[in-house]
Amino acid sequence: MDILADQLALARARGAVFSVLRRVEPWGLAFSGQRPLTVSVLIEGDGWLEQPGAEPIRLLPLDMALVTSGPPYALVSAPGAAAEAIADARLRGSDAGPGTAATILCGAYVLEGSVATSLLATLPRALVVRAADADPAHAAAIELLASQISRDAPGQQTLLDRLLDLNLVFALRSAWAQAGGAAPGWYRALADPGLRRVLEQVHTDPAADWTVPVMARLAGLSRAAFAARFHQVTGQSPGSYVTSVRMQRAEDALTRSDATLAKIAANVGYRNEYAFATAFRRRHGLSPGKWRTAARAA
Repeated sequence: MDILADQLALARARGAVFSVLRRVEPWGLAFSGQRPLTVSVLIEGDGWLEQPGAEPIRLLPLDMALVTSGPPYALVSAPGAAAEAIADARLRGSDAGPGTAATILCGAYVLEGSVATSLLATLPRALVVRAADADPAHAAAIELLASQISRDAPGQQTLLDRLLDLNLVFALRSAWAQAGGAAPGWYRALADPGLRRVLEQVHTDPAADWTVPVMARLAGLSRAAFAARFHQVTGQSPGSYVTSVRMQRAEDALTRSDATLAKIAANVGYRNEYAFATAFRRRHGLSPGKWRTAARAA
């Protein structure tokens, strides 16, 4: 079980390009900051990322900037340049005239649910992955994305979407490598072979009877040593982590299926729907049925 892939699947993480614009200096693109996660790549030329209360960040060709939701921000040719709302810029299209120009790809990621919230909470407001410092495979993926922007071929939008998905995985790896102790606990645990075996099996079959002794044997540690090591690395007790994984699967099933509570309970490891409802209410403050109604309405 690839745990990062599992988390992204539960977050329904998927990318979409929503503009590729050529701009002649001076230029600026203003963003509302309301989307959960946006991505910008300067395919050609350079520019700056401006955020309220922060120093502008220089962006060089093929640098990737990921920005989480928050106050409005802008991409500009130089600090202080006037910025046009991205919606208006899309309607106007690209600049065709002469002059020093940049080509800017602007995309967004759709992420949903509590898994998405926890993933986004690990990221800084603005993460810049430098082309010069990127993993060679990531640099190649960005260059491939750039090379495909102007093509008009069957399946092109799907291709661009998948390339954005690929770049998100690389960007998350880069962010968490830099974050050290601020990276998600499960991601840090993947560096420990024993803990990794446990996490992979829990994510593969969360309904199994995951007692501490069972997990300790799988990790190749004594019960006490395993419990201490697990908490030290992940910041959670083993039991709390198992409950979190089960609740994530339950949320996904409640939102995206019509399965009965009894079936969901069995699928995520509870002996009956009443035990499941008690655990779910303890976590969310709502019964599974009411949570399902609210989530679907939202």
